[in-house]
Amino acid sequence: MFVLKNAWATLTLHGWRTATITLTALSAATLTIFSTAVINSANTAETTTYQAQKPTVVIRPTAKTEAKRNGADSSWTKYHLSWEDYTTYATKVQSAGVTFSYTFSETVPVRQTSSTKAIAGTNDAGADKTGGELTWRSFYTLEAAQSNDLGRFKLISGKHLNYTGADTSNVLISQSLAKKNNLKVGSTITVANPTNSSKTYKLKVRGIYVYVGSASKGQGSDAKQSKDNRENAIYSSYYTFGYNGLDISNGKGWAKPDLNVMFKLSKLKAYNTFVRAVKKAKLPSTHDVSSPSLTKYENKITPLSQLASRLRIVRIVTWAAGGVILLGLTILASTRRRGEIAVAMLVGSSRGRIAWQFMIESLMLTLLGLLLGTLLGGVGTPWLGYTLAGSNATPIQAWLIWSVLGYGLAICVALAIISMVPVLSLRRARLVDPLPVIEAPVDDLPQSPEGDASESTDIVENTETPDKTDTMHTKEAAADTTSEEAHDE
Repeated sequence: MFVLKNAWATLTLHGWRTATITLTALSAATLTIFSTAVINSANTAETTTYQAQKPTVVIRPTAKTEAKRNGADSSWTKYHLSWEDYTTYATKVQSAGVTFSYTFSETVPVRQTSSTKAIAGTNDAGADKTGGELTWRSFYTLEAAQSNDLGRFKLISGKHLNYTGADTSNVLISQSLAKKNNLKVGSTITVANPTNSSKTYKLKVRGIYVYVGSASKGQGSDAKQSKDNRENAIYSSYYTFGYNGLDISNGKGWAKPDLNVMFKLSKLKAYNTFVRAVKKAKLPSTHDVSSPSLTKYENKITPLSQLASRLRIVRIVTWAAGGVILLGLTILASTRRRGEIAVAMLVGSSRGRIAWQFMIESLMLTLLGLLLGTLLGGVGTPWLGYTLAGSNATPIQAWLIWSVLGYGLAICVALAIISMVPVLSLRRARLVDPLPVIEAPVDDLPQSPEGDASESTDIVENTETPDKTDTMHTKEAAADTTSEEAHDE
């Protein structure tokens, strides 16, 4: 208890050193937990989780081809793939040993009518050139709707589409389009054929939706043609689309549907085989094979990977700087307290007791920082990682906490042992430096005045012929000195 009390008094006396050691240990533990959790999450996301992906694959025009798209030129539909094209590619893929399932969507522009108006574009051309101011897109399954390249959406009123029943007229419209036309669930809208304005379709609003994310460039309010603004999209089931005669293979101009078949593979390794097989089937250079699901996943984990890359450097710097600071302060605290050690030993304290006090001081600081840092890292890492890593989870596993505590405890003990070394290695004879011998210069000795023969004679006589008493004293002093030297030996 006495040693503990002395250790605490010393720590409070040296406040700057106490605070620095504790904060260094705390920071090292916290950053180790945080950085390791993020790095492990990134490694898992880039390896195990990535390899477990079941890619969705589409065959679409390349970015270079899309850049040439003119929404007012119906010749663009020559880039629309037909069912015959997809059948050719699917056959080639199956012959390569790849199994897959599929779903699809089909899209055509449709014209607005007097009762149903579209949200205007920034540079609208006439419907005879664009095929219409609205876009009608059908989905074969819910999965196709969830993979909508215009963006994911959610219903704010009404019901979702029925993909299994014989639904002939129900559709979903955007909240913006509903507000513009004062529509609600149950309202009827009328749109016209892209190439024949006299042919109209009466549809019933089954639900109203809003998009979850922001629009891509050219698909929002910045769209030149109103049909390219995703707020003007009307969604229906494939059955409704086909029932109204829009699923035609011999359509001309904008009446030719844009068919987008999405293949779903059972494993990641099949993706590269799929790509090679489609290209061997003479895929035109204007089109490319890609995986929206893999692209989405890679984009999702990119912030996590970037954060992990930075934290790998931070972790190394933390370990190096923390180690140097803790080791330096521990050695400094021990070696600069020689006077304190000397006093303690001269008043009767043993080396072991003093060394034990030094060890307790070191352990109190480093263990406190270790425990607080582990607590802070364990509590704060999931939230901080989720915030900084683009909403990617950075969970903490139990082994990480125990590893930090185990290695941290070993380092604390090592520092405590280091703090004891100067005490145990210090010799008692070196605790107090001998007093310096000051020799007076000869010139400073008192001189007899010149011509004083009597005093000079007395000094000589006293020096050359000492009396018996002085001789006895001298012999006794010599004997005492000899005895002390023998004792010391």
